[in-house]
Amino acid sequence: MKYDDGLDDDGYPLPANPWRKPFIYGDESEAGDVEPLSIGVGLASLLDRISRYREIGGNCESPIEEALGAAILLCFERGGEPLKLCLVADLKQPPAGLLLVPQFAWSFYRSDWAILDPRGVGALLIECDGKEFHSSDAQIAHDAKKDAAAHDRGYLTMRFTGSQIHREPDKCAQKIFEVIRA
Repeated sequence: MKYDDGLDDDGYPLPANPWRKPFIYGDESEAGDVEPLSIGVGLASLLDRISRYREIGGNCESPIEEALGAAILLCFERGGEPLKLCLVADLKQPPAGLLLVPQFAWSFYRSDWAILDPRGVGALLIECDGKEFHSSDAQIAHDAKKDAAAHDRGYLTMRFTGSQIHREPDKCAQKIFEVIRA
């Protein structure tokens, strides 16, 4: 008598479990170009990210804001256009170059992040929309009103969900970089 463990004689899942299909054909050459990452390069990248988290410090209200802020700093640095982290108090005497401002206050609103050019009048406002504070009908209506007010002031707003930031903060930062460079 055969024990029914859901596997065939070779140890592969039976067709009753179609979500688990074994890899049978092909070899490594069909996987495409894979660039190996050395431990040193991976560790250096991790240390860079940790350094940016420390640089941001306690200037954010949530982990998704910290994650996106660190990713933005790294992305712009790698793109050859480093941002200067600038607290709102520092805006009275801003340094030259693009500034990344956490908890940017404007009108009677506040945005999670802003990228400013101290010589210009516009800004890119970046919102980190966690599900807890941005999913009810009232919260969505408030966000739409805030976006309209930003537009009226000449600001551009980009919104990212908490899931997007948790899954791929670097991809979110790359989208921001592309908007700034356009």
